[in-house]
Amino acid sequence: MYFVDKNLLNERLDYIERLAETIDTDNNLALERACHMLIEATVDVGNMIIDAFILRDPGNYQDVIDILAQEKVIGPDDAEKFKNTLQWRKELTRNYQSLDHEAMRAEFKKNISAYKDFKESIEYFYKNDPQAVTAFSGDDDV
Repeated sequence: MYFVDKNLLNERLDYIERLAETIDTDNNLALERACHMLIEATVDVGNMIIDAFILRDPGNYQDVIDILAQEKVIGPDDAEKFKNTLQWRKELTRNYQSLDHEAMRAEFKKNISAYKDFKESIEYFYKNDPQAVTAFSGDDDV
């Protein structure tokens, strides 16, 4: 078991919450950054949880979401919503010169509740999982 810095975890969760509020922008560059970082930060948090509980070794971004869902860190509806937006990572990192901003904006807006609920799901998991007491460091309230 690895120790997870709960303060860093909470910083990332707060970042995701703030980003989730910025999707409805007309600025395409801001939209690209927000969508890209929503994906990256969510996967980073997922990897922190997976590392803390040695759940399984994910092979890719979708595996991270699958593991979180299988271990009941997130619900199946949120897992599906995350997966619906993961496809945009490839577009944002490889096909950035030809992005369909309207399609990306619509997809994220349709699935944004998963990102908005993520902090609550993670907090519920680490407060209710018996291993959490030993997996998290940096805070006395776990």
